[in-house]
Amino acid sequence: MKTYNQFLSEALKRSGKILKFNVYHHGSDKDSISGIRKTGPRPSAQGSEGPGHYVTPDRKKAEKYSQFTSKQRGKEPGVVSYRVTPKKVQKVDAIPKGLTAQPKTSKQHPVVHNTRTGHAVMDAEFAKRAMIKKKDGVIRRR
Repeated sequence: MKTYNQFLSEALKRSGKILKFNVYHHGSDKDSISGIRKTGPRPSAQGSEGPGHYVTPDRKKAEKYSQFTSKQRGKEPGVVSYRVTPKKVQKVDAIPKGLTAQPKTSKQHPVVHNTRTGHAVMDAEFAKRAMIKKKDGVIRRR
């Protein structure tokens, strides 16, 4: 068995290419995070970047939001993180006007990151696959 970091190191040695990832975070209460980890996220029906699962590349922002949300619900805060290759992220810089129910994500770009507002929306099905289960997960050979 190898840890994820050992897997990345070996991949670098074999290919000579560095595997780069963007990490996105979603903050909520621990019960909700537990549900997300078990069954995947329940996407919002609409939002400033369209329907989907809202995340941020800023861990501190996710933690702050989780504290706000969990305090309202009377629960403990929690954060779930996702690892995404840069080619899966579409960056936009338009300021959205209100909420929209029109999807902005696609199969090619399951993450849309608005660089002006900081909002990022992720396709819920993609989020299930991109979720970081453990900080240093184990890669097993088949």
